[in-house]
Amino acid sequence: MNNDSVSLFRMRAIAPAAIITLLVPGFTFAQAGNPMWQSGYNWTCEATARTICERDGTCKVGDAGGVKFEIEYENSRAVFPDGTVKIKRHYRQTVNDSPLQAEVKVELADNRVLWLTAVDASRTYSQAWTGAIVEPKGGVVLSITQGVFCLPESAGKPKG
Repeated sequence: MNNDSVSLFRMRAIAPAAIITLLVPGFTFAQAGNPMWQSGYNWTCEATARTICERDGTCKVGDAGGVKFEIEYENSRAVFPDGTVKIKRHYRQTVNDSPLQAEVKVELADNRVLWLTAVDASRTYSQAWTGAIVEPKGGVVLSITQGVFCLPESAGKPKG
């Protein structure tokens, strides 16, 4: 297959999806990406109590209330009190017949994963997103999971 054939093949594969996207009433390109972007690219988040699960199957609740961090999509990083971590990738995920309109998964370079969903699915009454940050471990402790609550910086929360 020469380069012209490959380009034509790619064009035939992509064109129907592009046409369908343009024909869907009310569809915007912002909706195709990360739905959190509709409210801003910088988010201030607060982690709540954490659950620590060990290899023997036991889990206990530890205290981590009030730990704040930021998600900076425009700089592709998350800023925690103990350092900055690059965002490996993030994407929207939807599940058929789920009451949640969309979930956002943010994978960090240090293997932590954020799962977030809009508090108010219609985003009419609140721009807040809530979910969890999961940190897989490899020793006696298998994972640490914390509840997370996030607001866009434009929502009146001061930075820092």
